[in-house]
Amino acid sequence: MITIDSQIWIYYFDPNAPENLNVQKWMKSILQNEIIVLSTIIPLEVSHNLYAIPKISRDDVEELILKWITQENIRMVEVDQHNMLIALELMKTNRNRGIGGRDCLILASMLTQDVQMLVTNDKNLLRIQSLQRMNPVFDPPLILNKGEKFKQ
Repeated sequence: MITIDSQIWIYYFDPNAPENLNVQKWMKSILQNEIIVLSTIIPLEVSHNLYAIPKISRDDVEELILKWITQENIRMVEVDQHNMLIALELMKTNRNRGIGGRDCLILASMLTQDVQMLVTNDKNLLRIQSLQRMNPVFDPPLILNKGEKFKQ
């Protein structure tokens, strides 16, 4: 099981993003073979950004999001009171590291589902050494094991 952060999905869905090609290449191998755990905040962040792309209609964005989140291998984790309380605890120690509320909700969802791998381009999240991390923006993707430091 993995969690793929919002920005990676935005790169994947936006054909104009410079990162699109590498992310598309990586996603092809992952989408059919992996269970992907998503906090409900992720599709909201993705749609927020896709709505800003003038060449994509809002109806197309809505259709894309619904098709994406209803795939068999996608597991949605709702933002409930339990996850919110975990996120609040995570913010106590991570806010000064540049990790805000939305990211803490994503991390809380990962904790409650025992997800060990985070796919992200966020440098602050890449610094979390308690997780395996991957950044598919690079070719080959940057892979960091638990305990391994992120070097910019």
